[in-house]
Amino acid sequence: MADVILFVKDFELAAKLSSVCVDYNHQIEFSDENTDPSDFSQNVRLAIVDMDEQVFSSVGLIAALKRKGIKIVGTMTKINNKDRSKLLAAGCDIILTKASLIKNVPKLISEFFENPKST
Repeated sequence: MADVILFVKDFELAAKLSSVCVDYNHQIEFSDENTDPSDFSQNVRLAIVDMDEQVFSSVGLIAALKRKGIKIVGTMTKINNKDRSKLLAAGCDIILTKASLIKNVPKLISEFFENPKST
């Protein structure tokens, strides 16, 4: 069962993220705007959400994931303070640029899976 959910439509980004997750022995699931968060496996502990995709940049999606106890990593090409503040207030645990996300996925996996209480 998946323990990482990717809300990513960009094929290249999705391929890189899934490759890193699989390298670290985590199963992934791709989700879209029609996915119901109540259907997620109890094993899901991390969601990576592409906030540049309008269908995923919803505060409602972030809040629904947070209610399930899922750690949320938001990613954007360019981060501005207004969006960052809104998404952190909605429940994102961290917001990273896409460029730094790929580099930091191993560290995030380690932090969120080995130390689940940390943020």
